[in-house]
Amino acid sequence: MSDKKIIKKKPIKKIGEEKLKENEEEKRIKLESLEKAGEIAKKVKEYIKPKIKVGSKALDIISDTEEKIKDLGGLCAFPVNIGINNIAAHYTSPLKDDGLIINENDLVKIDLGVHIEGYLVDTAFTINFNEDKTLENIIVATDTALEAAKMMIKPGINTQKIGKKIENIIKGFNYRPIKELGGHQIERWTVHGKKALPELGNQGGDVMEEGDVFAIEIFSSTGIGSVHSSNTCSIFELNPYAGRIPLRRKSSKRILGYVNKNFKTLPFTDRWLSKEFQIGVTFGLQELIQQRKIRSHYVLAEKKGTYIAQLEETIIVTDEGYRQFT
Repeated sequence: MSDKKIIKKKPIKKIGEEKLKENEEEKRIKLESLEKAGEIAKKVKEYIKPKIKVGSKALDIISDTEEKIKDLGGLCAFPVNIGINNIAAHYTSPLKDDGLIINENDLVKIDLGVHIEGYLVDTAFTINFNEDKTLENIIVATDTALEAAKMMIKPGINTQKIGKKIENIIKGFNYRPIKELGGHQIERWTVHGKKALPELGNQGGDVMEEGDVFAIEIFSSTGIGSVHSSNTCSIFELNPYAGRIPLRRKSSKRILGYVNKNFKTLPFTDRWLSKEFQIGVTFGLQELIQQRKIRSHYVLAEKKGTYIAQLEETIIVTDEGYRQFT
């Protein structure tokens, strides 16, 4: 009998198989989270729609919507937006309530997002209180374009083709798509991902791939189909590419730490910060913006006297087409 020690070889782990299992687990978590976020978003829309009436305060609608998202077990992927008439995007009630209310003849858009651990859905709807005949088909036009866009979704399609279809439908109803806005890919902790879904056929597109999550977002306008940035801003977002720049104010440091921990790269509002910090929010944000640690999302609007409708749903690209979450 040999006196050599018999060394038992440990089985070599198959790295490829482990990676495959890891990817499958990530996919499962992603889908379950998106499904949960989507179910919450659907319930929130059903809950808030009856509360949107002439005379309703914008702050009440926004606060009710944000609280309902939390009550149902989700978190806000971004501050709830209300866009009235020519306001297209990025309006949420400011730190000091501006008293905005819904009036007769208003066209009201609600844009909301829900996330579960950074996996998020984005959805929007429009309610029309205006009986002007020029607006009687604006929601129909937007919905028709949305449904047509969804029917075109499949792996390998270029979003430019979908944009052309959207443009043709909206213009066919004598409205205008908005060239600066449109659908977008959604990634974890990122509302606007790398890929875009344009509203015009002459804008550059991206190839949809199986597993991509997209917000199919349509705008129809009675104006020229172009928005400008206003000087109003109550929505902000962390700039992940900002370098290490010393901050002078203690409030700035505290706000930055809070944003990093609670919102990461998702948009937030100064209203939310005021619930955590009783003082220093305005000056703290000012320094963070000046140092480019924080980005500002200014309200986007068409010219006064125009009206914009918006509809949006979140889908995932599948091998057979798409699956809708919201």
